[in-house]
Amino acid sequence: MNQPIMILGGYGSFGKRIASQLASKGHDLLIVGRNENKARDLVDSLNMTFNHSLSKALCFDINQGLDQAIEQTHPVVVIHTCGPFQGQDFKVLAACLKYKVDYIDLSDGREFIQGIRHYDQDAKDAGVTAITGASTVPALSSAVLAQFQEDGITTFDDVRYGISPGQKTDRGLATAQAVLSYIGRPIICDATKRHGWQDTYLQKYPEISSRLMGNCEVPDLDLLPEFFPISKLHFSAGMESKLLHMGIWVCSWLVRLGLPLKLSEHAKFWMKMSRLFDRFGSDDGGMHVVVKGRNKEGVLIKRRWFLVAKGGDGPFIPTVPAVILADKLAKKNTFTKGVLPCVGLISLQEYLNELSHLQVTTH
Repeated sequence: MNQPIMILGGYGSFGKRIASQLASKGHDLLIVGRNENKARDLVDSLNMTFNHSLSKALCFDINQGLDQAIEQTHPVVVIHTCGPFQGQDFKVLAACLKYKVDYIDLSDGREFIQGIRHYDQDAKDAGVTAITGASTVPALSSAVLAQFQEDGITTFDDVRYGISPGQKTDRGLATAQAVLSYIGRPIICDATKRHGWQDTYLQKYPEISSRLMGNCEVPDLDLLPEFFPISKLHFSAGMESKLLHMGIWVCSWLVRLGLPLKLSEHAKFWMKMSRLFDRFGSDDGGMHVVVKGRNKEGVLIKRRWFLVAKGGDGPFIPTVPAVILADKLAKKNTFTKGVLPCVGLISLQEYLNELSHLQVTTH
């Protein structure tokens, strides 16, 4: 029997997609969550769909029962999908280091990723590979920039990129809480002070509708300038419904002006309100990367890259890094020991190959 892969939050929006992809590759899984019925339902579905799968459900709170579960089940990798990561501690990593189990998280928390990197030497001492930020940003964004470098760009004068999901696309509570946590609040990048969901601009996409975009905080703002020669960096996100996007923009100004709004604490309410706009939207999402850079001769080069997801397939895109990396770790592929930000670990072609069966195109 193969050592299983443990997925924390295994029946959540991202967890269930990671589970289905790993089960399709023949991996045994441990689906962890606090709701036993939901965990068992997913396990039954996986075992029925993939008759070689030996998935099991585990029901416990990761803040209390994780050490015991790892000790008893001996997973080869633990995948941490339980967001929001903003404000989380590092107990999950600590448990993995204690039992010498490789670790992957899907963190989009800027402070979380900087904080977890302080455990780099501890991970090396334990002989553990701990990969943080295994999601669209920074995994896919860095893969695109690496491809631009292969195509001749040596320095990046300006990198402007962003993501806009379809209005009807399935989205988890943790993602909503993460976004709402920085609406209207300062975002510092390359010595420039911006505010969450402001500096609005209109981005055109191939195949799908144009989207309004606003400032968002992501780990890339620290990580990409560390790995690439970038002078100016700007990440944004946007809603398909322009009316909904502008409603959030108004809230950003209320927060910026000092009103004591704690939007993330009411994420369930705001998600319910946003669903009222579903009838006016689609399940089409997109990502864009627009750069100005220079080759080794100093000649200015401009490049644009787009990814478009249709048919509700957009939420699979953030799960790809965890799937690829967990598959490699389970098959004993060698990675550097220590805490690794998910930058440069996956090539653009590897990423796109994993999406080839979905309604995803690039331009």
